[in-house]
Amino acid sequence: MGLNLTRVALAIFLLLNACATVETVPVNDLAALPANSTARFMFPSVGGLVEGYLARPRGSGRFPLVILLHGHSWVGIGARRVLPAGEAFAEEVCYASIAVSLPGYGDTKVPNGPLAESTRQVVLDAVNKVKQLPWIDGKQVYVYGFSRGAVVAAALANQIDGLKGTMLHSGAYDLATLYKNTSSFLLKKLLNPNGEAEPKLHNLLPETADWQAATLILHGTQDSLIPVSQATLLRDRLESLGKPQRLVLYPEHGHWLPIRAIKDQAVQFLKDNGGSACAASDS
Repeated sequence: MGLNLTRVALAIFLLLNACATVETVPVNDLAALPANSTARFMFPSVGGLVEGYLARPRGSGRFPLVILLHGHSWVGIGARRVLPAGEAFAEEVCYASIAVSLPGYGDTKVPNGPLAESTRQVVLDAVNKVKQLPWIDGKQVYVYGFSRGAVVAAALANQIDGLKGTMLHSGAYDLATLYKNTSSFLLKKLLNPNGEAEPKLHNLLPETADWQAATLILHGTQDSLIPVSQATLLRDRLESLGKPQRLVLYPEHGHWLPIRAIKDQAVQFLKDNGGSACAASDS
């Protein structure tokens, strides 16, 4: 246990120090972002300021775009947690990425209000802003979400124009059932922070009838936080509707899946659904 905690602490330390070198630029300067670089920027949304990170691959573009949505962090780390995924997509398939710190995380500061509404809106505002860049192909958009980010990604699957693929890692899709069946005090607190007797929690499964994009679902069968039944519920629902989907289970893993395996599955999913943009960029 001590060794595992040490490794986690080391990984966080390396991530934070690597991200400290990312330059913060005005949002109006993103069009001139150099090839093969990442920049941090702040932009207005829902009456506040939102933190985003934009990664540009090598070459001149135009590049498909991957939206990166992070999971929960008790210490408030936001979009920085998913920057390694953006770097992998840029290197392997030459896809640009936008990572957004959701309300309550990172340096995002928005007024108090309905959390679900503000969360969705800051992501949509970020995507619409980045789509205007001359080196982004706004008609080829993908979204990757981990844990809480997977819930947000699933909730936005019908609202993102040009969405070609959805990658959901250790997510939940029927929150009411999850809340009812879980024995985790921490999860109950996350789902029902105000301690309501009968919280109104969303079930995203009915919305899948309108999903158009292909879906990749990644989940560990030993997940003690979000049970694998959430993944199979989504798989079964999509399958019954004839929607393109693929479920990959990890029998020996829990909520945190092996990084290499996630990368390989996600990169292959992008190649299968959008192809690599590297050939055009390199030329």
